[in-house]
Amino acid sequence: MIDVHQSRINTARHLWVGTIQTLFQTLGLQNRPAASEISESLAVFCQQHPRMSEHTLSILMARSFCVLGDVEAAEWVLRHDRTYRRHTSSWLNVLSIEYPFPELYPLFSARALRPLELSSAPAPLKALEPASRTWVLDFEKIKLTEADRHELIVFQTVRRLTENVSNVWKKTNGQGALGVKGLQRLSRFARPRNAPAARQLFDHMRDVLARCARQNGWGQIPSVLQIDL
Repeated sequence: MIDVHQSRINTARHLWVGTIQTLFQTLGLQNRPAASEISESLAVFCQQHPRMSEHTLSILMARSFCVLGDVEAAEWVLRHDRTYRRHTSSWLNVLSIEYPFPELYPLFSARALRPLELSSAPAPLKALEPASRTWVLDFEKIKLTEADRHELIVFQTVRRLTENVSNVWKKTNGQGALGVKGLQRLSRFARPRNAPAARQLFDHMRDVLARCARQNGWGQIPSVLQIDL
């Protein structure tokens, strides 16, 4: 008896393998030692997440090459995607095996966490840190569940997100800056529902980063500024 469901699963996986292998050929990476293994593993992931954007697939490919020790191939992937080419070194740092990618991936794929383009940044951020250590957390791009937005746990939601973001400064011993965008959106769900709520959330993020610095034994605490890009 033919298992039609399993047959469809296999067909979808083979299609994704072909798509990824074609991308490798376009980038000239088809002969890299890890190419075959990466195409198979990514095909399974893409099969489970069929609405895969090009920039998301690129960062998954780059992460896979980094984990398998081929940083040169990872850099090549990033430099050929306009989403990442401006800050390739920043992305390579956080895609290394030392970083908890599963925690950061949802933010990366939503473009909610990204290196800051300093040419368009407010003057205070330009003076703080080089681009390789300056990141933006954009709450307007984060899809929160109804539970995440509940007024009783919105501070917990911000704490969890801030803790995840803090991982990007692991290699810099806490030296860096975080530009926060769209915090006013969350303040609508906090108590009180007014301007002080946004300020309380902002101060909460600073406190969370300070605690992360202490727990990790960092010599510095990432600076936090509210921005409007």
